[in-house]
Amino acid sequence: MSNDYIIISSIDWTTHWQMHHQLAKALVSNGKRVLFIENTGARGPKKGDVSRIRERISNWIKSTHGFRDIENNLTIYSSLFIPFPYFKIAVFINNFFISKAIKKWMRIVEFHSPIVITFLPTPLAHALIKEFNPVLIIYYCANNMSEALPDMKKLGSWEEELFRKSDLVFSISEEIRERASASAKYVYSYPAGVDFSLFENAKVDTIIPEDLNTLPRPVVGYVGALSGVLDQKLIIEMAKQMPSVTFVLIGPTHTNINNLLQYSNIKILGIKQHNLIPAYMKGFDVGIIPYVVNKFTDSVYTCKLNEYLAMGLPVVSSDMREIRNFIDRHGSVLMIGKDTSDFIEKVKLSIAESNQAKRDKRIAIAKSNSWLERFVEISKTINYHLEIKRTNITDNWQEKIIKKYRQKRFILLKKVGLILGCYILLFHSPIVWIAGDQLAVRHEPEKVDAIVVLSGDGETSYINQSYQRRTLDAIKYFKNGYASQIIISSGRDQTFSEVEIIKSLLIKREISEDVIFITNEYPKSTFENILLIKDMLIKKNIKSIILITSPYHSRRALWIFRKTFPELIVLAPKVIDTPSKEIEWSASVDQLRVIVYEYVSIIYNYSKNQI
Repeated sequence: MSNDYIIISSIDWTTHWQMHHQLAKALVSNGKRVLFIENTGARGPKKGDVSRIRERISNWIKSTHGFRDIENNLTIYSSLFIPFPYFKIAVFINNFFISKAIKKWMRIVEFHSPIVITFLPTPLAHALIKEFNPVLIIYYCANNMSEALPDMKKLGSWEEELFRKSDLVFSISEEIRERASASAKYVYSYPAGVDFSLFENAKVDTIIPEDLNTLPRPVVGYVGALSGVLDQKLIIEMAKQMPSVTFVLIGPTHTNINNLLQYSNIKILGIKQHNLIPAYMKGFDVGIIPYVVNKFTDSVYTCKLNEYLAMGLPVVSSDMREIRNFIDRHGSVLMIGKDTSDFIEKVKLSIAESNQAKRDKRIAIAKSNSWLERFVEISKTINYHLEIKRTNITDNWQEKIIKKYRQKRFILLKKVGLILGCYILLFHSPIVWIAGDQLAVRHEPEKVDAIVVLSGDGETSYINQSYQRRTLDAIKYFKNGYASQIIISSGRDQTFSEVEIIKSLLIKREISEDVIFITNEYPKSTFENILLIKDMLIKKNIKSIILITSPYHSRRALWIFRKTFPELIVLAPKVIDTPSKEIEWSASVDQLRVIVYEYVSIIYNYSKNQI
């Protein structure tokens, strides 16, 4: 049996005691090393999760990069993660950082070839399992999670996939076993057990805690989460019809319980440490499991059932499938309330009961369902399947090597195909032309007050030669009578001032120096450049312009003008190097770089509210 285990948990370690904790502690007690990964979420965040998020951040800060030792050979990992479990980008990011941290920890502590036991079937759990390269994958299906909440419906398909991928599936209930058997190779039923010695010792030696011992008797008690599965209407009706009985609820609160607080004989004692639970149960006269009956609870095998029985308590439960199955296996050691009135009647009968033989039978049944017995069977099953795997590897080593080489060749071919496909897509398809065509503006030119030339934008290299083409564009539109003055601005200060070079070239082409105006500042961005030009346009009372700039830069410049100077009429006509309207099936690297740069710049300007 492997000595290293990773448990991908559906709860946090600080959550009230459940089988996740029992499994981890049992493995450690048997000389195994365990990494317990706290819950990484099966649904999106809700308003009520603020305290849990705060606790997770606090645990991470207090730990060593998320890792903390609970005891020798038991390490807890509290990860920070993006809480959107079905959003592909979030899953990718979460998997990258979480798996990187865990694999680094595994190398440092020499944690090798682990057996992974996951309680989560989420996309992130799938991704993490693949990263850990486990010798055995076990899915411990502890409840019907996809039926727990409406926003967890997506989990169903991921769970079906995990059934297929897992080497073993451990089910907690008959409903889960039936569902898993349709897809999984090997399915074993291992319901929640009880730490029998803890409860057995409490029957004699433990003192009932004061906050319970001072309450009026008889006491009907419930231990477990106060969540959506708790039938509050049933509890309230019991409190109304049995005013002399005290109803005690112990556990964390995960739902609104204001209605329960209105009744003086309903006492909420809050969450208690697991080692104190037997002392509280010792103060009960009856243990109850008052759940709403639905598809989710029909698949639940609750831990508290065997804990109540281990204390010899009479138990009354709602009419759930697993409770009926338990009675079929073990006989009438508890009672089922078919409806509210029947439940109340059964509680009354249980309070009056004083049969020692029944009490002894309940304790005996609990002992047969002890966690020690469960773990012995779980260990045998794991060892058996590890041996099968080892035998298969030994017997089929040649086939395994051939398969491995085939896989590597396939992966290599996939990579080559991907690279080739990307190359063809980018440089021998119209995709770059289509992207660039959205950036190039082709307004029909009209007579305006001025021509504005933006030089030094829309080129990827620092040494910019596009000023020559922009000069020819300005000459063309000026000499065709579209404007009577030219304004030149540059966003780059190069070896020779571009604006001065353009001005000289314009004068050489017989354009009067009196109608040429330049800006001598060098702003750091197109946005700053346009603000600089705006001031000049306002001073000159210019209401309309023809904008001359690099073709792929024209869209962004136009949008910035409209945002910063909405009353200005701006036309961005074709320039010398404006791409053709005809589809082009090839592109250059420089063309691709300019287009990508422009899209990134548009996103940046948008984020800054500049367009």
